[in-house]
Amino acid sequence: MWGGLKRSGGSDPGRIYVQAVLDRYLWLPGTPTRSSRQDRRLARALYERGIPLATVQAALLLGASRRTLRTKEAPPLAPIRTLHYFLPLVEEILQNPPAAGYCEYLESKLRQEADIKVEKVWHLKSG
Repeated sequence: MWGGLKRSGGSDPGRIYVQAVLDRYLWLPGTPTRSSRQDRRLARALYERGIPLATVQAALLLGASRRTLRTKEAPPLAPIRTLHYFLPLVEEILQNPPAAGYCEYLESKLRQEADIKVEKVWHLKSG
């Protein structure tokens, strides 16, 4: 899911977990292009709490989907500035895990939306 993980040296599980969370966070629409020190701290805290990576992934997908797949008439939302935005969703997923296959469905919808936006930009530039 979401391509390969960046593995920056060593096989420290905590470092791999943090990098996986940050990679997934930065992949989402409406998020920054770089992670902050606070984002890294939160990702490390999630690891230390023993929150499964799949739970964090589900929370990220759910939050991004709720924002991205809203009706076209809804006013635009401000960009997400921090990983902390998703913390309540992590708790929500811990309380009520999604059905099997739901995260894959959300990811495909987000990818489809991203492809549409890229296509629109390309069309505007070439036209």
